[in-house]
Amino acid sequence: MMTKWERLAHELRLKEYTHLIVGPGASFAYLTGMTAHVSERLTLFGMNADGHAALLLPKLEASGVPRSLQIHVYTYSDELGPVEALKAFASDLGVHQDSRVGIESGHMRIFEEHALRQVGITHLVSADEVPMALRLIKDSHEVALLQSAAQIVDAALTSTLPLLKVGMTELEVAAELEYQMRKLGSEGTPFGTIVGSGPRGALPHGGPTTKQIEQGELVVLDYGALIAGYAADTTRTIAFGEPSIEARKVYDVVLLAQETAVDGVVAGITAEDVDELARTVITEAGYGDYFTHRTGHGLGLDVHEYPSIMKGNPLVLTPGMVFTIEPGIYLPERFGVRIEDDIVITEDSAQVLTQFTKDLLIVGD
Repeated sequence: MMTKWERLAHELRLKEYTHLIVGPGASFAYLTGMTAHVSERLTLFGMNADGHAALLLPKLEASGVPRSLQIHVYTYSDELGPVEALKAFASDLGVHQDSRVGIESGHMRIFEEHALRQVGITHLVSADEVPMALRLIKDSHEVALLQSAAQIVDAALTSTLPLLKVGMTELEVAAELEYQMRKLGSEGTPFGTIVGSGPRGALPHGGPTTKQIEQGELVVLDYGALIAGYAADTTRTIAFGEPSIEARKVYDVVLLAQETAVDGVVAGITAEDVDELARTVITEAGYGDYFTHRTGHGLGLDVHEYPSIMKGNPLVLTPGMVFTIEPGIYLPERFGVRIEDDIVITEDSAQVLTQFTKDLLIVGD
């Protein structure tokens, strides 16, 4: 079996790139085992198509390079800046005027691009598909980390529910959830926790506010945990007090759509077919116009990565792919419902990593 670096070099040759250079982010972590923070300092990993790799780091980060990482490291001080070290980094990798250097166009900042161009690395082309091909299939260790994160989000909600009362603010609910996840071992949150109550639940990405949660309101809770950089992402919708008949109806439609899609996931199905399973249920119930996003997204070191579970994506789902299934209905200025689980494709079926009940729970009475 090829190592990550051997697979990367193979992908570069296959796609006819001479090099790949990535900045801080999930692919950097995947390829180096190091967490690099996006900052005002230049940090880069590079590899050429022959499999030779190099790192460019601020001097203060050099001690964080694992001893097991056999790689040339070029450092610089704050006083001198990165230019000379960057030139040495580029020379070591064999970058020249005609090199076709791949970058992650969806992640690399103008800051990094400008620095590369400063030292003559000018033929930069989008190569997002290269690290995507490596990271798309998770190995057993990665799946175990994702499962650990999923167990934390489940347990955190179990611990939080008894603390919830009508009259709490959305921010207070978010704080309780995040505190419980930290206590259970989460390294942080992979995205801003979403708590949307009542009309604010109709905002799919509505962050928590000082709004007080009122009797009878549905509340959308979308939150995540991190273990060794790998993210769990789950959503449950709960009721603070007895909800309306219509709210229960909409909840039941979303639940049926979500469970239909989950039950239909198997190796060999396409991403767009999974989306269609969920979307058909919601459309036939008369709420198609209020399901305004894809059915799911990939999950790993990024909380949103490949594959996208959506119409128009013919990708065949294969063992080791991990993604969410999260249909929703959002009635503007009234309420919203979303239910989300994390799924991993196995050889003969699909495993649901998040196991918290999807029954409509009523709290805060």
